[in-house]
Amino acid sequence: MVAFNLSEASDELPQAGKGLALAVLGSVRAWRGGVELDVGSPQQRLTLAVLALARGRVVQVPEIIAALWGDREPQAARGTVRTYVHRLRRVFDDETGTLNPLRSVGNGYQLRIDDQAFDLGRFLAARQAAAEARAHDNPNRAVALLREATGEWHDDALAGLPGEWAETERQRFKRLGIQTIETLAELELELGHSTEVAERLTALAEAEPLRERVHELLMLALYRASRPAEALTVFERLRVTLRDELGVDPGPSLRALHERILTADTTLLPIAPPESGLPPFLPPPVIRPAQLPAALPMFVGRRTELDDLTTRLVTPPVPGVAVVHGTAGVGKTTFAVYWANHAAPSYPDGQLYVNLRGFEAGGVARKPEEVLAELLDALGVPKTNRPTSVDALTALYRSALADRRVLVLLDNARTSAQVLPLLPGGKRCLALITSRVELTGLVATTGAHTVTLDLMDDQESAELMAARLGPSRVAAEPGAVKEIADTCARLPLALAVVCARIANNPRLPLSDALDQLTHHAENRLDVLGAADPSTDLRSLLSWSYRALTPQAAQLFRRLSLLPGAEFSPHAAASLIGLTLSQTTAVMQELTRACLLTPQRGRYSWHDLLRDYARELLEGTESPEEILAAHRRLFDHYLLLTHAGTLAMDPHNEDQPPPIEIAPGVLPPRAFDEQSSVTMFHSAYETVLTLIRRAAETGFERHAWQLTWYLRRYLDWAGRIDDLALCNEIALQAAHQTNDQRGAGYAYRGLARVAWWYNDIETCLGYMDDAAAAFATVGDRLAEAYVHRQAVGVLAAVKQTDAALDRVELARELFRTENRMDLERGLLSVAAKCLYQQGRYTDAIEAGHVARERNQDIGSREDLSTALTVLAYAHAHLGDFHTAVGFMEQELELQRGSEEFTGPNYAVSRRGQLTIELIQFGRMLFAAGEHERAEQVQREALQRLRSELTDLWSTTDLADGDQNAVLADLDALLAVDLPDHGWHAAGEAIFHRADRVTNPIGSLHWLDDDLPPVEAS
Repeated sequence: MVAFNLSEASDELPQAGKGLALAVLGSVRAWRGGVELDVGSPQQRLTLAVLALARGRVVQVPEIIAALWGDREPQAARGTVRTYVHRLRRVFDDETGTLNPLRSVGNGYQLRIDDQAFDLGRFLAARQAAAEARAHDNPNRAVALLREATGEWHDDALAGLPGEWAETERQRFKRLGIQTIETLAELELELGHSTEVAERLTALAEAEPLRERVHELLMLALYRASRPAEALTVFERLRVTLRDELGVDPGPSLRALHERILTADTTLLPIAPPESGLPPFLPPPVIRPAQLPAALPMFVGRRTELDDLTTRLVTPPVPGVAVVHGTAGVGKTTFAVYWANHAAPSYPDGQLYVNLRGFEAGGVARKPEEVLAELLDALGVPKTNRPTSVDALTALYRSALADRRVLVLLDNARTSAQVLPLLPGGKRCLALITSRVELTGLVATTGAHTVTLDLMDDQESAELMAARLGPSRVAAEPGAVKEIADTCARLPLALAVVCARIANNPRLPLSDALDQLTHHAENRLDVLGAADPSTDLRSLLSWSYRALTPQAAQLFRRLSLLPGAEFSPHAAASLIGLTLSQTTAVMQELTRACLLTPQRGRYSWHDLLRDYARELLEGTESPEEILAAHRRLFDHYLLLTHAGTLAMDPHNEDQPPPIEIAPGVLPPRAFDEQSSVTMFHSAYETVLTLIRRAAETGFERHAWQLTWYLRRYLDWAGRIDDLALCNEIALQAAHQTNDQRGAGYAYRGLARVAWWYNDIETCLGYMDDAAAAFATVGDRLAEAYVHRQAVGVLAAVKQTDAALDRVELARELFRTENRMDLERGLLSVAAKCLYQQGRYTDAIEAGHVARERNQDIGSREDLSTALTVLAYAHAHLGDFHTAVGFMEQELELQRGSEEFTGPNYAVSRRGQLTIELIQFGRMLFAAGEHERAEQVQREALQRLRSELTDLWSTTDLADGDQNAVLADLDALLAVDLPDHGWHAAGEAIFHRADRVTNPIGSLHWLDDDLPPVEAS
């Protein structure tokens, strides 16, 4: 807009049939036949402006030079001007052979263009015609012409053009524009259009704070619009501005008008023309609707959303529409009414409110024509001769709002089609809409600003309860407050209902109210029920559900079978038996209805929605349908956890025979090692719940297989209690169906639990039970893997003879199944046992074979064991140089996987790398590489200190033990001349840190001292 805020400019481009059209009242532009032409750089456009403003006069080259460069004429100025003119002539050339409007005349140039094809020509012609109409006592014609004139402006004249000449011309046209607006205002005031004049001149007065005539007309317009207080405020503001800026007072005309307004002089009101025979004109009463409901007095929270909406609606380009959406009961209407009440002073011509009943009892949303009739009544539009079609009613409604600044609050909209006819047409009004759906079509069509209301956070929930129950009552029981909020899913309506019931009993402790809410009602929706459908949560949710398509409704119901609040599209697809793309489309419908929330490729919903969906499922679908959906859900998580386990250990064949997967179950996406851990982090609680549910619903085999596939993650993450619980459930499920294979895998999981708690006897007992169970069903491979697991346990506790016996049992079973590859896989653990027996030469021989075999098939853990055995065995034989070489290979292997580490430090890859660095330093020292040994040991000790500091900052271990370890570490790092004992002390302090961190013990098998050799 131009600096003095003329009337809204037309968005239509200048047209002149097929000829040339020019514009300078804004950016300098040119068109032919409605197609815009490229008139070049700013300097070339400035050349065109000089020629255009001459209006057919021949412009001499020096005049153009002066406009382009002022008194700083460059040496090649004339040549440059010729170039600009030549380029413009080429732009203006017409293929039809029409004479080019830009031609050379003597030493100058002439641009000839019809006034009707030139915005400045049209502007000046309209001004002149308006003056003639006014002189002939035709004010209505004069007003229409002046509005046409101001409509030619799109921005400051010559916008974007540089230089003193351009700025001088800009200011000249600016003054001309202001004079035009003042003349238009005078005429409109004569015709009684006070409100429109006041709005236009308010903006102009802000842009021109020293122009007295503008302020005088504004004061008169406000007075005639029955706003005398605002008129007096305008005078006072101008008086202060003139005194501060110029040191003068307003002129006599303004002062006189001020005095007349102070005395309520009725002669300031317009008088009807004498020939009309009418009584003196008085402004008709202006209906200013004020229909907003009262704002909720205890409104809390939503500060970010309120500030965001306010900021957006004052930041150009200002949208004329804003949409507030969110799920049922989230507080959309309360939010919108609160904001609208605070914004009402910015909309002085009124505030309209309509409940569109998009989601209410009865399911009948209000029709646009019905709402339009109500809005026109509120605006005072006579009912006589009103049209009946929606389009005509919309046009009449927008005409009634054209000269007003009104806020229209359209509450509870159902669709974009319902709302679009109700939107004001001008740029001065605002339509604020609330809906449970996203109204994507409306947003795309209008560029509306959107506000998404989510569930409240814990702080906002507590503030809501404090506002309704009193701060002291809430502050006294913060734990109960949080649990009540969680039980209500932090949904504002649910919290309000609960608070209303608690408020009726002021002596009831919140903990007792919580007990009633959670333990004495079978369904939370019953507790949150109300006689009024507008506050009954079940009723509110039903209106959203009824609007869904059949597929979306079915998926909404079946999602209640998922235990967690968050889930993937793959899980949803398996529940409903559709393809991924089909399911995504259905979930987008649920998202638009604010029944699901998308987040990072997954979806979530709150507990009350799940409760409602579960009710619908049980009341709508048959037990057989629900059982089949459960089966597909269990199958999906079997595929998911199986894929995740294989990603964590790609070469592990220690898996049970797969279950036949039901049709319609989608396979998961591919995982790598790190992404599989991320998946398990988000899904393991859901899987734990499904394990119990599978055991309870007749899917016992799913229960123990899910447990087996979850086992590796729980072990890695140190979730030993969960590991114990799910394996106990799996064992019970297997016993119920006399499934010996299932029992065997559950025994193996329980053995791992006993291992973690250092109960070796129980651990080995479970393994014997597992071997017997597998032998019963003739599963020799599974039986062999039991013995392989036992070898690791026995080797860790130095029962090497028993471990080697188990090696032989496993080898025999693998041979029986003709799995020589798996037999060779025992070489690493056999080498480890030989090393522990002190048979270093045999250990080296077995270690070499194991190393070669595991390098071929890529088994990281077995390769690591082989390399470590080779390093230690050579060190014990005094061949420290060879030991160093194998240790370097082992460290390289560990560094490659260091990022993939678990929370149990000593058995994590970070911890393993640190201890091996310490041991590597000792080997280097023994090999005579003292400087390198010190560097490696210091790196290891610094790593250890940093990692322990990070680890212990999140634990509740005894500070004294931690501080002692850290102090001893600092003392070791301070040693200047380290010896062999310094290196040994580094390993000892690692194991001390391990014991402090993991009281049950890591049972790290490499805690032997290296041979106490002197430096070579």
